Amino acid sequence: MVRMRAFLFCALIILLDGYDLQAMALAVPTLAAHWHLPASAFAPALSASLVGLGLGSALLAPLGDRIGRRPLLVGGMLLMAVTGAGAACADGVGQLVLWRALIGAALGVCQANATALASEHAPPARRAGVMTLVGCSVSLGGMLAGWAAPWILAQATWRGLFLVGAVLPAGIAVAALAGLPESPQLPAGRPAAANPGALASLRALLAPAYRERTLRLWCIYGLAALLLYLLTSWLPVLLSSAGWPAARALRGIALLQFGGIAGALIQAWWIDRGHPVGALIGAYAVTAAAAAAFAVPGAQGAWPLLLVLLGSGAAGAMLSIFAVGAIYYPPAIRVSGFGWAGAITRVGAVLGPLLGGWVLGTAMPAAHIMALMALPAALCCVLAVGMRRTLRLACRMG
Repeated sequence: MVRMRAFLFCALIILLDGYDLQAMALAVPTLAAHWHLPASAFAPALSASLVGLGLGSALLAPLGDRIGRRPLLVGGMLLMAVTGAGAACADGVGQLVLWRALIGAALGVCQANATALASEHAPPARRAGVMTLVGCSVSLGGMLAGWAAPWILAQATWRGLFLVGAVLPAGIAVAALAGLPESPQLPAGRPAAANPGALASLRALLAPAYRERTLRLWCIYGLAALLLYLLTSWLPVLLSSAGWPAARALRGIALLQFGGIAGALIQAWWIDRGHPVGALIGAYAVTAAAAAAFAVPGAQGAWPLLLVLLGSGAAGAMLSIFAVGAIYYPPAIRVSGFGWAGAITRVGAVLGPLLGGWVLGTAMPAAHIMALMALPAALCCVLAVGMRRTLRLACRMG
């Protein structure tokens, strides 16, 4: 019962992360029209939450290894509530950038600690499957945001999207105070000794025993993040420019995230059976093929299917990388591992929206922009092959 309660809370927290990360992208078309700005003007706001997420992951999330996962999660959710309300009251791009950066810091705290807490309650033999099921909440949150956005925008404008992202975490934080269990591997009153600070946690991750796996994880996660966040940040704008009606363009995100959930579950099945490299290679091969297919003449009728396939690789593999990360590190530095991976590789996540904004400014057709995403997907395949020895060693140790 305690274990299931932990999984439920972690899934809900990560679901709200998925909703909030998607809310900004879904608000851009309406904001651009309301403030009479081009969509590309919101690239800094799209990247701001990712910058904050990286800083929160590196500087705040590792405190979970010292004082426990539960206090960090409750505090992070309350910070999400306050900053979400601030974003809903913004009156310009500058204010929006500030509030989104603070929201990102809260997301960094919650994402790393919820991921670690779920992994520590999971049975070792089923850890990848449990981690992926919990991680699917990111895609589920994005999918729900995509389906609900047209209704919320019609009833409460773009401010309503951010207000929902403020009210829900406040409610979950209150519930977590009463029902969220602490990690069984970090007993109450006994802080982990391995990570007295952010720099010390970084030294631990780069120690000879963990250096290779840490650097490989950072490389593939960073490139994968660039691909995923470019997609999720600009997909509604790209689909609108390709002639999709506004409501249908917003719900294109739901197709992408649905594919992510399906792909992640398939990949988790392979990871639990000792094939993490094959799962990642397959995922990014599907991503590269689906992206390239967008440029095929006359293929627009197949775009909904291609979005599902694209999501099954790009979003699904991102969740699988989290599952692999749970195998990589022992409990004493696990949050630090997730936190620094999230921080260092947010370089890719931040560059994704900025790169997308620059490409949109070139007036390149949407189909060609989508096809260009085959390039980072192919590079991820190469990186996954290079992770073979490290992943197999980590699976045997985990």
